[in-house]
Amino acid sequence: MSLDFEIGRLRSRCVGCGRCVRVCPSFRHGGLNPMEVMQGGEGNLDTCIGCGCCSEVCAHTNPAIVMKDLIARARGIHVSQVFRDTGYAMSPADDAPEPGWTGDGVQVMPGCVVKAKVPYVNLATASALRAMGFGCRELQGNTCCMHPVQFREMTEDERVHYKRVMGDSAGGDVIVTLCGGCSDELIDTDVPAEHIVQFLHRHMDRLPRFDSPVRVGLEPGCSVMKHAGLMREVVEAMGCEVVNNTMGCCGKNTPVSNPLMDERERECEGADWIVVACPMCLVKFDAQPEGIPTVHISELVAMAAGDRNSLGYHRIQK
Repeated sequence: MSLDFEIGRLRSRCVGCGRCVRVCPSFRHGGLNPMEVMQGGEGNLDTCIGCGCCSEVCAHTNPAIVMKDLIARARGIHVSQVFRDTGYAMSPADDAPEPGWTGDGVQVMPGCVVKAKVPYVNLATASALRAMGFGCRELQGNTCCMHPVQFREMTEDERVHYKRVMGDSAGGDVIVTLCGGCSDELIDTDVPAEHIVQFLHRHMDRLPRFDSPVRVGLEPGCSVMKHAGLMREVVEAMGCEVVNNTMGCCGKNTPVSNPLMDERERECEGADWIVVACPMCLVKFDAQPEGIPTVHISELVAMAAGDRNSLGYHRIQK
């Protein structure tokens, strides 16, 4: 199925209800109007964050896929040589710390952003799972989850093949991801997977606790927002107090990122740490000038267990 055919098919199912506009973080800051695009306009695709919020609330079609297809077509984006060489959408970091996996039990799928940008999250995840009494290892033969725009030129069967190979390699174990996009993609293909927030919530009785209260800003990230309630219960079970009333999007690498990040930092004022559940959010928060120190949820669990080794890799130190 060509991109043009798919775009037309999905657009034809739009009823113009406007739900996508109301939840779009880009639109709130002068960016893309997803309903306008769904009704035939091109819009400013550079301001599409790719968060998927539009599709989360749409009962009729899939605006997020239309945005991806339009971006891939407009920019002539193709599957990269990096993916063909490494299996990931971006090159894995050369200086990644050794996580110290402890064997079978939990099958961890890091995702491209962890492998390339924040490999120390793997280090913290292995430490956190050990502290909770779980054996763990990185999912054998894991590749990109097929979420990035570059894979829109593949057929659906090709994308499904990569995901099902990863599912098979887990040997029947549930795959635990460190990225909401990864878990969503696998689940959409009927591959048993759950985000680390879901896993931690299922095993809250094993969570370590901080010796004294810790004030945190809770920022799950767009792809994990549906698990925000679970994430709050996880951090509170570790002795944390949540300071923010609203949660939002980091904006990724779009023109609306700066106002979105300013908004999030203001909302989390007074926190000792901002806690995220999305690797891209971690990249963005950790690069914020004069920003609040930020950790991935795996790092918070490791910290509560007394392991702060991953924090030395952050730009913003505490």
